[in-house]
Amino acid sequence: MQMEDTDDPALWYALYRFVANYWREVDRNGGEQAHEYYLPNALFAVGQNRFAGRDKIRVFYQQRRNRGFTTTRHTLANLQVLPIDAGRVRVIGVLSLYRADGRPPFHGARAPMLVADIDAECALAEDGRWAFRSHVLHPLFVGSDIPYSLAIDPDQLPNTR
Repeated sequence: MQMEDTDDPALWYALYRFVANYWREVDRNGGEQAHEYYLPNALFAVGQNRFAGRDKIRVFYQQRRNRGFTTTRHTLANLQVLPIDAGRVRVIGVLSLYRADGRPPFHGARAPMLVADIDAECALAEDGRWAFRSHVLHPLFVGSDIPYSLAIDPDQLPNTR
């Protein structure tokens, strides 16, 4: 049986805001605090690449920043919030990623380098804020400029603390 999207506008808005704030952190701050959006044993996955645990996610974003300045914009569409039980929801939607090396403005047409389905499970953390238990991106369209999250071998990341 398919779960129904919430008809609770406050819940939908809280989750939309949570996911949008996460991607804003990635776009505007290079993901320096992105790992804080996850529970300690959470999973972030893009395609077959899996980053298990908050420390591995922190190291992924650190390595991404170490590659030099990149301008990205992650845009959300068709976001749905599917309640699982008290304090847990599934968030599904579509993510488009635009990316270019350097600082804007960029001239000329740039297609999204990635369009992916989002499938995330979020839970209320002990502090009462939403956090990812799992955050999985299923690529649908990948441009010729392959995103770092797909190009990297997670096993080659430096050891976490």
